[in-house]
Amino acid sequence: MDPSKNEVQPPRPNSAERLGDVGNLLGLLLAGFAGALNLVGLSHAELTTILRNQGILVGFASFLLLGALISAISSIFVERGYRIHLWIAGAVVSGLLAIALFAVYAVRIPKTATWGRGWTLGCSLLLAALAAAGIAAWVIRRPARPAISLQFTLLIASAILFSSATTTAVRVEARNQAVATFPQLEVSTDLKGDIGEASATVSATKMRDYEHVTLEVYGAPRGSSAKERWPCPDKCKFIADIDINPDSFGNVEKKVFKIPFLRSRYKHLTVAAYICEAGQERKDCQFGEKNTAWDLAID
Repeated sequence: MDPSKNEVQPPRPNSAERLGDVGNLLGLLLAGFAGALNLVGLSHAELTTILRNQGILVGFASFLLLGALISAISSIFVERGYRIHLWIAGAVVSGLLAIALFAVYAVRIPKTATWGRGWTLGCSLLLAALAAAGIAAWVIRRPARPAISLQFTLLIASAILFSSATTTAVRVEARNQAVATFPQLEVSTDLKGDIGEASATVSATKMRDYEHVTLEVYGAPRGSSAKERWPCPDKCKFIADIDINPDSFGNVEKKVFKIPFLRSRYKHLTVAAYICEAGQERKDCQFGEKNTAWDLAID
């Protein structure tokens, strides 16, 4: 009699135990994903803004997270002794790394180096080619002996997809901050006799370290033919401008500026706030995407 047949075999997990493992694993992965988003300061109020502005990229990150969850769950139901060929395992890992690098390339953050994106795309294409070569080699040669655990391969795939989904979500948040950060501006006037005073409250959040807010005030003289509101025509007169630098957190808290003017000279006031970059020309800030303007009629 073969003594090996008398050895006690470890009990195989039943369905209830496996479902419990699935629940624990899902909770761990989702908690890690939510923790990464909280680490970058993503609030509930920003979710609707990100979904509205970056819907496709958010869907891409969700697809990566779904792939990570499916791979992790599948690893629980795979027999530990089941193995696959090294070329197939290598092709799967290489292909997933190509997807992860492509995700970095796809979520472009403004003002990032072009050469870095080129290298990222090149490495992604190289890894995709290696994955295709591995599959082709396996189809042609058909090695006889599997060598790599399928469960281990699925766990590696889950780790790659999970890290890629987290990185993509963080980059989407950074991109949204870069393209959707606008200065907040509130303006009111106080008229006393011939002296008027424009009160401007300026604020901004999540600005980059080389950005600042510029506040400008222009007036349309009385008797001029200027009817347009903003941008103010050439006949408008410059009254004042103020540069406001953010704090160490990239925020400009609500700051109030009072600008006096003569009521007898101006029939309209245009008060505008722009987000400008260091070294950027003023006209590029004025006609850029990150500006807010108020036009006020003076009685």
